[in-house]
Amino acid sequence: MNPSHINRYTLPVIAALALAGCAGSQVAPTGGAMIAGHAAHGKSWMLPEAKHEDLIYAVGGCGGTCVLSYPQGKLVGELTGVDGGADCSDSNGNVFISEQTAVVEFAHGGTTPIATYDTPETPPLGCSVDPESGSLAVVNGEDIAVFPAGSRNPTNYATMLNAQYCGYDNNGNLFVDGFNGQGVGLSELPKGSSSFEKLSFDQTYGDPGQLQWDGEYLSYENQGKGRPAISQFTVSGSSTKIVGQTVLKGASSLRLSWIYEGSVVAPYSVSGPHATLIGIWKYPKGGVPTKRIKQFGDFDRKTFDFSAVTISVK
Repeated sequence: MNPSHINRYTLPVIAALALAGCAGSQVAPTGGAMIAGHAAHGKSWMLPEAKHEDLIYAVGGCGGTCVLSYPQGKLVGELTGVDGGADCSDSNGNVFISEQTAVVEFAHGGTTPIATYDTPETPPLGCSVDPESGSLAVVNGEDIAVFPAGSRNPTNYATMLNAQYCGYDNNGNLFVDGFNGQGVGLSELPKGSSSFEKLSFDQTYGDPGQLQWDGEYLSYENQGKGRPAISQFTVSGSSTKIVGQTVLKGASSLRLSWIYEGSVVAPYSVSGPHATLIGIWKYPKGGVPTKRIKQFGDFDRKTFDFSAVTISVK
């Protein structure tokens, strides 16, 4: 363990991974005949205003991925057929969405992929972008595939886990959660290292979910049913310590969430197996959501099953 890693952060694990599915594309609520025509024929579309707004990319609805204005929650676009299990974004507003055999990258407000990252195993799961180097990390089977910035050739690292999700901290250290023989597991790939190191973790904080740097700590999301929460923790050597917890009320279960500027956005369900709503909560305060997004243009949200969200910043 690099000594510079001692006593450092908290990682939000906030969301759950479920393969997305939804009904076919329908007519968009606004945007004129041209936009309505694209949506009616199942084509990806985006309102012109989207390029100038912060955007929520919600995988698993609107014929693939719903694109919503943030924080208003207005439907401003649709990526048809792009309905993998997870997504993430970088500081430039680029969005990465996992598919069955690859991760596809979209520019902020764009409808055509600007890059494709083929993964060694299928399907790719959670992803994260290193804020320092721009490297893209993708959970791929029991390994992590790390694509250096500008490269399509990844380096694979064994995680020693049945890996689920991953997240970089602000110093370029990469963390991954998952399951081991004893329950929940957590591993770290210190910056500059060639191998992951196992970390201890409190089993009581729930099933593996989203991992994310929240600006101060690493956070870990409990993806299990019952009491959705995000735990913040520090790391010292190979030990972790929970220092706080954000309880998200009004949801029975979460999918993969995203923390941004004092809020956490997450797909959730009130009852039943499918996440058909998107909530915005104060972070790290938690409590009841400050906003519930229930309307998605003319789409029937009952056909949705959101698996993840990310926020793309303009």
